[in-house]
Amino acid sequence: MNGYKTISENIEFEIAPIKKSRFIAYICKVANHIEVLNSLNAIKNSYPGANHYCWAYSLLDNNQYRFNDDGEPSGSAGKPILSHIQGFEVTNVLVVVVRYFGGTRLGVGGLIRAYGQAAKEGLALAKIIHVEHQIQISIEYDYSETAIVDTLIKYYDIKIVKEDYSDSIFRILKIDTLNKDIFLKEIKNMTKGKIKITVH
Repeated sequence: MNGYKTISENIEFEIAPIKKSRFIAYICKVANHIEVLNSLNAIKNSYPGANHYCWAYSLLDNNQYRFNDDGEPSGSAGKPILSHIQGFEVTNVLVVVVRYFGGTRLGVGGLIRAYGQAAKEGLALAKIIHVEHQIQISIEYDYSETAIVDTLIKYYDIKIVKEDYSDSIFRILKIDTLNKDIFLKEIKNMTKGKIKITVH
């Protein structure tokens, strides 16, 4: 099936304390590095007194992924979080697990289990949706806007599925999901709103 899986909305979930340490998982929908950083900063601001903010993410763009242990022993936090993101086969997802240290060290094995459990149970609560890589858009506009529209269609490498010329120009386009929002914003701005758009 063409497309990818992601989450429909953000989730916050806290597992039962482990030796008085708290582990709070945030499952966040993100589309790029900027959204990853914004989400991380927002979570840190929400829990300013936490000891660790361990995270992992997977992005559709160039199949990028990263993880960070944020001061925990190497491989004990970010990596198990990432393994569950990959296990659920979701992308454009950031998982952050916030830890409040409870006074008792858990050991590397204990940390792997704790961070993994928080990520896994948080992801299990999230609603996972399927998103098509490409969607269809219908546009209708006056002949005077042809040069602008054609330039944008060429720039974003958009496929024209169908077109009809009568009193106005009607086209059905197939566009990559990642380019949809910026294309729609540009075409509205450059035609000064003189275009009718329907997203299928």
